[in-house]
Parts: sequence; C-alpha cells; structure tokens
Amino acid sequence: MKIDLEDGFSLIEALVAIAILATAIAGLIGLQATFSKGSADRTVINSLIDAASSALIQCQAEDQKTSFSYIYEDNLDVTVSLNRNCDVPSDECAPVTATASAKGKTFKLTTNICKFK
Repeated sequence: MKIDLEDGFSLIEALVAIAILATAIAGLIGLQATFSKGSADRTVINSLIDAASSALIQCQAEDQKTSFSYIYEDNLDVTVSLNRNCDVPSDECAPVTATASAKGKTFKLTTNICKFK
C-alpha cells in the first residue's frame, strides 16, 4: 500500500491555523484594551495630583476658599476641597490637606501653611 502525499494543506490544518491566529489576535486586542485603560487612569491621577498641588500653592500665596473645581483637558472635572481655611494667624504654621477627586478616584496632599511677617 502506497500513500500519496499531496501538495497543500488539508481542511483541518487550515482550520487549526485560523483558530490559532484568531486566539492570538484576541489576545492582542485584550492587551491593547488593558494598556488603554491604564493610560486613562494615569491621566486622571496626574490631574488630581496637579489640582491638589495647585490648590495648596494658592493657599500659601493668598487666602483661598475651601472648595472649588478645575476643568482639565478632555472635560475632566476635578473637585478640590481643603480641610481648613487657608487663613493662618501670623507667625504660625498649620497643616492643610487638599483632597482632589474625579471619576471615582481621590488623591490627598498635605502641607504646612505658614504666615510670617
């Protein structure tokens, strides 16, 4: 009995190759989605850090209200609240915490506000 080897692929071999390729493409799409979500989260966190830092810098320079909001790129609305009034008596220091929040994420930053003559 002689077996003839034919050129080309059988239908089963082609289906297995397509299944492997489809699995690889699905994995790459999932990986891209994970990286994209991580990048968006980092953008929100960076915006929160910037907002809290800006609030404390303004608090050091002048009296600031205790709650306000910023609008960042992509219409990201960041709300910042201070745990106390920025009006510190002369020749004293007091800790002030700025809490920034947006899209379900929160960031707190604390510094001492000092007023000297």
